[in-house]
Amino acid sequence: MSSEWNMPRRAEQCGRCGRTFEIGEPFHAYLYETDAGYARHDFCESCPPPAELAVLGSWRTRRPEPTVRKLQPFDREAIYGFFQRLEDAHEPGQVQFRFVLALLLWRKKVLKLEQTRDEPGGEVWEFTMPRTGSVHRVERPDLDEAQLERLSTQLEQLMAGQAGDVGLVAPDLNTEADHV
Repeated sequence: MSSEWNMPRRAEQCGRCGRTFEIGEPFHAYLYETDAGYARHDFCESCPPPAELAVLGSWRTRRPEPTVRKLQPFDREAIYGFFQRLEDAHEPGQVQFRFVLALLLWRKKVLKLEQTRDEPGGEVWEFTMPRTGSVHRVERPDLDEAQLERLSTQLEQLMAGQAGDVGLVAPDLNTEADHV
């Protein structure tokens, strides 16, 4: 028997007759202990569970409404503008964040990776923006697990429209000219 407790997921259909449960339809769920761990079998109201298996527990439930995942809209122009403002960044945190933004824009087909080069300062990735033909050189930083987690959090905040809360990057975006 497994020492870890993992509740098996509900089935979409009856374990005996195979009929698919309708949304909101009540059915019975039965929990069994097997050599491989716990097993759950769901049966419609008219089908009894198998008598040869010892039931650990049972309950009556309903098939829920499917959940609709609310996707955050991806504002290509805003993310690209943020990426451009980091063009002359030299601080490690900003260089790292710019690299992650480049990967995101590449994945969303806003940027196209043209080539990578080994240069004296490290690896540089060259992207173009197909719409305008503009070229962007992006340093590829070495990132450890903690840095990736921090950048991921910053990216999530940026995507949620909280760019001002991205503490490491947003306050340092001002150029020398802005301070004069």
